[in-house]
Amino acid sequence: MSAKDDHVDEKIRGSESMEEGWRRALPPSQLPIEWIQAIQRLFLEGTGEEYFFGSVQALPVPDWHGNFMLFDSNESNHETMRGVLWTTPFKDDIVRIVSFVLDQGARGKGWGSQVWNMMVDHLTPLGYQQVQLEVRASNTRAISFYRERGLEIIQELHGYYRQGLGYMMRGKLRYHQPNNDTPKQ
Repeated sequence: MSAKDDHVDEKIRGSESMEEGWRRALPPSQLPIEWIQAIQRLFLEGTGEEYFFGSVQALPVPDWHGNFMLFDSNESNHETMRGVLWTTPFKDDIVRIVSFVLDQGARGKGWGSQVWNMMVDHLTPLGYQQVQLEVRASNTRAISFYRERGLEIIQELHGYYRQGLGYMMRGKLRYHQPNNDTPKQ
């Protein structure tokens, strides 16, 4: 998949062209050390949560078509990885988002919208009709993103995050209509 003429800010260093965008990703259990370390940094920056190496590797993510990574070049390596969306089958027709995080330079540029639609395209033919996730209550930007896609807060999660309240959100797994912030393919 290729995105033309769309730019994201390079990790704190400036900006560069997003030549490749989102690609199918391996689950964390199959990633080498340098990838896990890059993901640990991404999680810390994006969520404020510090994950141990073994915690990342042990995330309940299968090797399937619901996993994606965002890259800022043609090369797929831990240094060019800018975001991750890991999902897992949950119950019956529900898919659970285990992790969805973009580095600071990729946020607000439409890359989240693009991968959301890719997830829908890949998982609805497999029979998944709903999506569920957990999000920090203070992450108003993410909550707004999920609400725009039809998810609702169904439960407060006390003690889920080390610091602060969390929410469980659930809704229909549906395509989000592209708008001006969705990168062109």
